[in-house]
Amino acid sequence: MTSTSAKPGSNERSSAKAPALDNPAARLMLTNLLPVAIMRLSRTPSRGFQIDYLSESSEALWGLSLPEIGKCPRRLWRRIHPDDLPHLHDRLREAGKGRTEWSATFRIRTEGSEKWVVGRGLPRPDLPGDAWNITVTDITAQIQAYADLQASEARFRALTENIPGAIFRYRLRTDGTHQIFDMTPGCIGIWELPAEVINTDPTPIWNMIHPDDVPPMRASVVDSARSLKPWHYIWRLTTPSGRFKWLEGRGLPHREANGDTVWHSVILDVTEQRRKDEEIRRLAERDELTGLANRTLLRRRLETALRQRLADRAGGALILIDLDHFKDINDTLGHDAGDIFLRATAERLTESAGRDDVVARIGGDEFVVVLPRISGEQAVLDTIARIDARLSQNVHIDGRDLSATVSMGVALFPRDGDTPNTLLKHADIALFEAKAAGRQTHVFFSRALSAVRERRQSLAEALRGAIVADTLRVAFQPIVEAGSGRHKGFEALARWTLDGQAISPAEFIPLAEETGLAVPLGRLLLTRTLRLARRLADTGIDPGTISVNVSAAQLREPDFAASIAAALRDYGFPPQRLEIEVTETVILGRSAERIALTLRELRRFGTRIALDDFGTGYASLAHLKRIRVDRLKIDQSFVRDIETDADDAVIVRTVISLAKSLGMDVVAEGIETREQLAFLRHYGCDLAQGYLFGRPTTSETDLVSYLSGIGQA
Repeated sequence: MTSTSAKPGSNERSSAKAPALDNPAARLMLTNLLPVAIMRLSRTPSRGFQIDYLSESSEALWGLSLPEIGKCPRRLWRRIHPDDLPHLHDRLREAGKGRTEWSATFRIRTEGSEKWVVGRGLPRPDLPGDAWNITVTDITAQIQAYADLQASEARFRALTENIPGAIFRYRLRTDGTHQIFDMTPGCIGIWELPAEVINTDPTPIWNMIHPDDVPPMRASVVDSARSLKPWHYIWRLTTPSGRFKWLEGRGLPHREANGDTVWHSVILDVTEQRRKDEEIRRLAERDELTGLANRTLLRRRLETALRQRLADRAGGALILIDLDHFKDINDTLGHDAGDIFLRATAERLTESAGRDDVVARIGGDEFVVVLPRISGEQAVLDTIARIDARLSQNVHIDGRDLSATVSMGVALFPRDGDTPNTLLKHADIALFEAKAAGRQTHVFFSRALSAVRERRQSLAEALRGAIVADTLRVAFQPIVEAGSGRHKGFEALARWTLDGQAISPAEFIPLAEETGLAVPLGRLLLTRTLRLARRLADTGIDPGTISVNVSAAQLREPDFAASIAAALRDYGFPPQRLEIEVTETVILGRSAERIALTLRELRRFGTRIALDDFGTGYASLAHLKRIRVDRLKIDQSFVRDIETDADDAVIVRTVISLAKSLGMDVVAEGIETREQLAFLRHYGCDLAQGYLFGRPTTSETDLVSYLSGIGQA
């Protein structure tokens, strides 16, 4: 028996109670019927080792109740026979230095009895700190049986029929020859050879052993003969029938008068146990859904690759891969379809990677490919191209063809980091930039990206605090009638100053959407907008129609339309004087149907809808028909070069004509010159906005002065 691990979040029980074993690995461990106690130890900086887990079988083995044991391993240590402590202490010290598996035979003294046990420990590198899985197996019955055998030949024959494994004596003579004798019937089952063949010459047994195990096994026998320390070894062999086995042998040596060394030995077939060990290891190291390496195995393989590249001064690469909009598959077709898609992605990534590359799944739709050795960035680009080409192919699920593009962040090592954590962090920064660039692309990490990420994180925290403290402000920019110049309304624009420096809305608005702050930010800005509009109206001057930008996250809120209606009532502002601005990407993105329903609800109680930045995305007549809007806004990127760029001129004329035919107003943004205004007037543009008419201002005094100067619209 070796180790078990619980799934994250599972209810590991303390040393006083039995665990709820819903973990497959734990069930594998405890279905073994050997009299075994299982525990897990971990070292704490202040108190040394403590018991994190103890099986109920420990009570019978150690002669103490679980509450009596508690978390203190010293209470168990005191039960070990004093004569066995030095040997056990040596084994533990050696294992602790190298973090390697250890095994030792010792006695436990309980009330009125003494037991022979075999202890085994396995380090747990997947757990934080110095953690070990330990099993203690009661072999008293085997030891007692063997002692009884020497007392009576009759009892020997009777008992050996039921003793598992092979029990025998092994002699190593001073001339180097060897002999096996006093064998139980189990020896035949272990080696599949008649007793007389083994007695005559043990060489056939040695010939069965795996070639890689022969030298170290011979060395272990010689060392035990020299030191008279207990012999222990685990090895592989193939029997005459072709069966592969793992065997575990133990022996207690003594020196005879003639100088020969004789061991009282027992060998057990631990093939099934090793199989279970491998299954436990697989469960601990492999992703259950896809069979790929999980985060634990990825880190270990990555550590190995890093050590090799630091030693040979070569390079490797880590590619972090995210499926774009994978959530849409789960939302529309269900998680079963999503699981099929993830398994198909795992297979295709494995096909795209090289033989020595590591492919892992570390999250819901996040995968990693590690290239342990590369000749240069071109090798990484070649792998990225293969991944793109393979993953772009459709996956057939329930009669439907599904596909997903991918975004990738790349970190090179050791250039971008010399630890797994650093590499994953830097690849994640690069992946973030790939997503910010519109997805379906790849980005290599650079130190500049790290600085950008740190600024974003810092700004996100500051923005969160600004929203709570209500320190953001709203600026109003005039919108006028293009033909007459008469005032028609304002567009409300968010403004934020941090430590005396103005932060551009182009930076903090997308940041709010990325960090889940879009809804509280939008709610705050709407409140400030209506409050300012109400105060302007209270001066006796009509501010006109107020346009407010809203995000997709706000429109996805089920009660967004109701919250708008409530806010209008609270401030006594007419619904017809509020205009909600949305962009093309909002109405064409995720949750488009939910957003369309919200926009229809807003129009029902009189609020106007404007489509902002028209012409920069992919809106079509079909979308304008599905989502009725009252106004199209021509993006300033088309207005800027309207006099010199023929394509821009054609686009602007077409948008104006389209709006007229559909009964919509048109607003041209970013007007700075009279020549631009003249062009727009000539082609019938309704409304105009830009520095030519007024800059955005947060000053209520300036707004009142502006309205007083131009009079009523």
